[in-house]
Amino acid sequence: SSNYFMFLLVWELMSLSSFFLVIFENDKEDTVNAGINYLITMHISLIFLIIGFLMLSHFSGSQNFSDFSAIFKNTLMKNKAIIIFIFLFTGFGIKCGIFPFHSWLPKAHPAAPSHISAIMSGVMIKTGIYGILRIISFMDIPSKILSVSILTIALLTALISVLYALTQTDIKKLLAYSSVENIGIILIGIGFGMLGLSYQNKLISAIGFTGAIMHLINHSVFKTLLFFGAGTIYKKLHCKNMEILGGLAKYMPYTAILFFVGCLGISGIPGFSGFAGEFVIYLSM
Repeated sequence: SSNYFMFLLVWELMSLSSFFLVIFENDKEDTVNAGINYLITMHISLIFLIIGFLMLSHFSGSQNFSDFSAIFKNTLMKNKAIIIFIFLFTGFGIKCGIFPFHSWLPKAHPAAPSHISAIMSGVMIKTGIYGILRIISFMDIPSKILSVSILTIALLTALISVLYALTQTDIKKLLAYSSVENIGIILIGIGFGMLGLSYQNKLISAIGFTGAIMHLINHSVFKTLLFFGAGTIYKKLHCKNMEILGGLAKYMPYTAILFFVGCLGISGIPGFSGFAGEFVIYLSM
């Protein structure tokens, strides 16, 4: 979408349609509560996006994305551009679940059917990353403070969500926190890409952004596989508590093999997709 009004219209359609998917099993009170929490959070995100885009439209006199870059490149608009960036980054950040706006993810994923969780984690939360990359594309040379700030948020997101994941017994909640962690890893790549632009080092910038996009695609694949695996286990046993589950490889061999492949990918084991993207991000560091 090249027009911010159309962008926000289809963005809202995405939020509404995913809300109905989250509350598909609406006979459960927890599911409905998780769905309402998700809907409210997505509309808080939308408010930040509307404010940011209205400011861009006001200062540029246009609704088209192609005219917005002039605001970020104008030295006289530097302070206003930073405020606009913060509004838009917050709006998109809520969507992809960055810290401290991640709380909706561990509630929505266990509530939604597993194949819906796979779409939400594998595809939908990545639209937030897409939005962040699109704002960065408006900039010529981002400030060093802004780049370091994003890198700090990314590192906190990755670290804190891993600590949360370690304490989970619900398999889908664990995968939800893992999604937040991987969003943090993708943002680390974006942070180093921005730092490369700030220091006018094209090599570091290219490696950082490449690693981020590689990991974005790879995470979409292995996290979808893991959510499908969790869904298969739940369908067979009607249980998501990992403290109770165990020894399932004997009875569900195909699920076990595929789930194991997904685990190897998400663990960053060499030879699997997760390693490729994370290693490129590591190189940018």
